[in-house]
Amino acid sequence: MNKRLSFLFCRRLVLIIPIVLCTGILEANGQKVSKRVKIDSTSSEKTVEILHGSQRRGSIIQSIGILDGSSLLGTPSASFVQGLPGRLTGLNIFISSGAPGGDGAGIGYNLRSRGAIVMIDGVQRSFTSIDPEQIESISVLKDAVSTVMFGQRSSNGIIYVTTKKGDKGTPQISFTAQTAIQSPLSLPKPLSASQYASLYNEAQKNDWGLATGNAPQKFTTADIAAYEDGSDPFGHPNVDWYKTILNPSSKLDRYNFNIQGSGPTVRYFVDLDYLSDNALLKTSDINVYNTNAQQSRYIMRSNVGADITNTTNLQVNIFGRIQTGNQPGNDGLGGIMSTLVTTPQNAYPVFNPNGSLGGNDIYSNNIWGQSVYSGYKLTDRRDVSVDLTLTQRLDNILAGLYTKVQGSYNYTGVYTSTRNKSFAVFTPTSATAYRQINTTSDQANSGAAGDRIAVTYAELLVGYDKILGKQKLGFTVVANNQTTYPTGGLIPEIYTDYAAKVLYGFDNRFFAEYAGSYAGYNRFRPGTQFGFFHAGGLGWNIHNEAFIQDNITCISNLKLRSSYGLTGQQNTGYFDYIQQYTVWDDGRNLGENAYWWGPNASLDRGSSELNTALANPNITWEKANKLNLGIDLGLWKNKLTLTAEYYNNRYFDLMQQRGLNTAILGKTYPAENRGISRFYGTEVSITFQNNIKDFSYFVTGNFTSSSSKNIFSDEAVQKYPYQAVTGLPVGIRTGYTAIGLWQSYDEINNTANAVFGTRTSIRPGDIRYLDRNNDGVINNDDRGVIGSTKSFMFFGLNLGGKYKGFDFSILFQGIGNNATINILDRQGEIAFAGTGGRGNAFDHNLDRWTPENPNASYPRVWLGTNTNNELPSTYWVRDVSFIRLKNAEIGYTIAENISKKVGANSIRLFVNGLNLLTTSVIKNRSFDPETYGTAYPLQRVVNFGINLKF
Repeated sequence: MNKRLSFLFCRRLVLIIPIVLCTGILEANGQKVSKRVKIDSTSSEKTVEILHGSQRRGSIIQSIGILDGSSLLGTPSASFVQGLPGRLTGLNIFISSGAPGGDGAGIGYNLRSRGAIVMIDGVQRSFTSIDPEQIESISVLKDAVSTVMFGQRSSNGIIYVTTKKGDKGTPQISFTAQTAIQSPLSLPKPLSASQYASLYNEAQKNDWGLATGNAPQKFTTADIAAYEDGSDPFGHPNVDWYKTILNPSSKLDRYNFNIQGSGPTVRYFVDLDYLSDNALLKTSDINVYNTNAQQSRYIMRSNVGADITNTTNLQVNIFGRIQTGNQPGNDGLGGIMSTLVTTPQNAYPVFNPNGSLGGNDIYSNNIWGQSVYSGYKLTDRRDVSVDLTLTQRLDNILAGLYTKVQGSYNYTGVYTSTRNKSFAVFTPTSATAYRQINTTSDQANSGAAGDRIAVTYAELLVGYDKILGKQKLGFTVVANNQTTYPTGGLIPEIYTDYAAKVLYGFDNRFFAEYAGSYAGYNRFRPGTQFGFFHAGGLGWNIHNEAFIQDNITCISNLKLRSSYGLTGQQNTGYFDYIQQYTVWDDGRNLGENAYWWGPNASLDRGSSELNTALANPNITWEKANKLNLGIDLGLWKNKLTLTAEYYNNRYFDLMQQRGLNTAILGKTYPAENRGISRFYGTEVSITFQNNIKDFSYFVTGNFTSSSSKNIFSDEAVQKYPYQAVTGLPVGIRTGYTAIGLWQSYDEINNTANAVFGTRTSIRPGDIRYLDRNNDGVINNDDRGVIGSTKSFMFFGLNLGGKYKGFDFSILFQGIGNNATINILDRQGEIAFAGTGGRGNAFDHNLDRWTPENPNASYPRVWLGTNTNNELPSTYWVRDVSFIRLKNAEIGYTIAENISKKVGANSIRLFVNGLNLLTTSVIKNRSFDPETYGTAYPLQRVVNFGINLKF
């Protein structure tokens, strides 16, 4: 009886949330619903691409995020990854640069705060710069069951891309032309020449302190007036370098043509794409070549599937890509952006009165010369991928049995053509005479091969999938090998996996899954290269229980899921278990470092260790125990769907150096498998979709909260508990605790107040620190944890709709909590940084400490280095949480009867945008919360296009 009561209690507990959600609707109808309603099972019948196969969505118990490829079409970007922020739980995308580039340029991503890899059509690939038209779907694999068959790469997540294979039916032709205007979201705001000079004088006065005599002043009142009124543009220049070097906008163009369809035995999808992405650099007619940074990309994909027999299918996928990247010569785009940040507006004129480039001994690299007079550099990259997959059904042996053989060849070749040249700058020595600095050279003409990387993949798979009455049985057994042949004659990198998976389902209610892999990596010591990894999961489709269908008819889906497993991740270098040596010569044939060795008396030279650390012969893979609990809920024929998950992943045997190191051996200790950390969090996604007559709409919100804990890092024994990072979030910052700014010399000279260094080196307006150990001195003993312990959060809100010919979509992306940076790491934050205080100063530096502004955002200004103020501390930590209107699109499809008149089945006009609006808690508006300092700014993109279908 007690067992029955427990069962009934659990049943009611599971039902309580759906009952609460459904009750309002039932009462609003004014009647009791007693009969079953027809459940819309369309979504549960769709298949989802997973590792080594596909699975019906309704039976999935893995943690998988799913995105239809069409969701990416409205994102005007070279990389499909740019379209993912804010769309999927657990997947965090971070952008560090908006510059034109190839795969992963300025883009990073992780899954559940750990790494992630990209697989395209079942093979790990190195490219993400592909057009969205060729993408059918993206599956994000997050838990142990979904990734464990990947062996020694299974602890991280997988972004699994499936390309289109062709729709059934007559040929469908699509052509899309689009052009976009790009403009920077934000740029640093340097001070004008007069403001710079005044602030520089103030910094000199501050540094002078209480020294006798008058503080030196570099700029006179007349100098400042000349900077202000522009009366002497060559002797007192005021050059807005950002406006001089950068255009206010640039263009992004893309054209796509694809055709897909099928015949009686053939399915095909062919895709051609061209993209041109330009940076903001201005160019000059003096050159017959382009000096702007630019990326041109040509893509061809051909996916063809043929039924050779009724039971035999051959799929051939061919992908080709040519990318050409142009950069200004010598320093490139990155060097120019760095010089823009560090060069003040009064440094030198762009040109001297005689037309020569301006400059001087301090600032000898004229930025206009960097951009226009340095030649150019052209990088050509070619990528080819060929996949062949032969699938044979073996129903004649056993109904439901099949086998698949897959082979893949991938090649990347890079060649760089260098056409650099140097330029001279001139500084005046009199009204008509100049002194030359640097030299002018002819343009170089050289070329060099870069990466030449080949990757082969081979797979043999045997599978079984059969429904026997109420039972569904399935298994997969697979063996595969991935070999990477790197540049430079290094020994190939080889992953070998032997994996298997067993599936069981009963009455579409209960599901069980177990998967394992015996996987090897050739860069571990022989005899220790293979390990066993395994995971299992259970699922319960509660909505298919009679007590749900008979009582709560609004529930169309209710499933509980759980999984747990052991995964692995290799994290070693190039044969780190071997102590490597190099033979060197001191420049003579028979130096004192040579000796005779061996029975044949051969001459050897003295050797030195190549490694910077000792070898570790016991190195092995990192491991993780990963738990995932999830619930899927659908109401009112899936008008409202909700997925919530909790994960708790314990990573151990992590590579790290011992905290207690000694240099007595002359080498540091090697990295060892010692670390332990835990990452855990929650993910929630909710969608509501509905139709009101001709208007259909949807709203999707997702939220991820991620936390971590450093369980064991083998840190050195700390003198004080507040200095230990064990038990705190992984990667937490350490430093000093700022308690304000010194306001007067009386405060500084009060011996009851602790100072860093000597009291004579401190000035009013300098940062004041907490004496954490109360010893009357600020030193290394007062360093402690200063980072946030809050959970890191990221979220998205996506909504859209259609009304007759109109359609729209809007995507918001946000990050909150623990998204902090140390602004000392950002060049361009501190005024007059660098040797001798030659650095730039910016608009935000005006809000500095002065006696009249004691509560300023920045300390007093100084020249060059200030050891006290530049200590890592809470003063320089900022919260960069933000909400961004990431993407928006509005489109109109012309009426079919009009389209037919011009021979098209469909004509759609659209406007979309990327990075349109941003709100952030950071006060400095000249820095974007994702890209800052010398980074090329993130771009606001407004894109116009037309799509025609035939």
